[in-house]
Amino acid sequence: MRSPLLLLVAFFLLLTGCSSFWPAPGETPLPPPKQAQLRQLELHQFELQLLAIRGAKHCLPGQYIKLQNLYLQARKEALSGFDHDAEMTLLKYQTQNAVIQQQMDWLEYNTLCLQPNYSEVELKERFLLYMEVDNQFALNKSTLLPKYRESLRYAAEILKRQSHWHLQLTGYTDSQGHIQVNYMLGLERANAVKDSLIENGVDPNQISVFSVGENQAVADNTLTQQLNNRKVEARVLVEHHAQSIHRVFNIKDWHAIRDGL
Repeated sequence: MRSPLLLLVAFFLLLTGCSSFWPAPGETPLPPPKQAQLRQLELHQFELQLLAIRGAKHCLPGQYIKLQNLYLQARKEALSGFDHDAEMTLLKYQTQNAVIQQQMDWLEYNTLCLQPNYSEVELKERFLLYMEVDNQFALNKSTLLPKYRESLRYAAEILKRQSHWHLQLTGYTDSQGHIQVNYMLGLERANAVKDSLIENGVDPNQISVFSVGENQAVADNTLTQQLNNRKVEARVLVEHHAQSIHRVFNIKDWHAIRDGL
């Protein structure tokens, strides 16, 4: 059973944590270039949250603070209208992020600095929340609706760091239309989700797709019920045997090889 606290935290992040950049209702909409930059900042904010969950604040405090400061600087520049400066700072952020991700991978698989089961349950809970948002597809369509596509970007950030996870995607439809057509539509929807995750860096070998079409549709006599049946469900299988066995080093070994990562 999912922890109510984890569900509440993740739902709060979905509602508020990634929306603080945007104009309030009635304010002037942002131009497309500005929107793209702020969406990039939202994704980097999420990356910082994942690094904190993995234990970066504890194992790499200096590197984490440097990355966090670059993010905050880029955010301040973007919100102040210095788009070019923000772009340059984001490039520095991305370079630093690549370094810290590589160092965290080494620490995770070669030492016990990180907890061996570092909040994997929480990561799985968050991942499934992002995969199960409402309003995924329109009537007779396999095109991802905008909010669903955005949510999949965050799901991909988790999945591509969990190489021992395998994701099963099952496409569903409402009960309107022909049963065979709906089966193919369900498969198209599952493949659309798979393609979106792959575009965001997930290994295609981690994903398999299925369809049940309308076979498991709940009673959908209303438009709302029909919309709820137009979905892709996600199931995570964890391949424990594929995980690397931790090799335990003294912490001094980390200082000896850190510069080579």
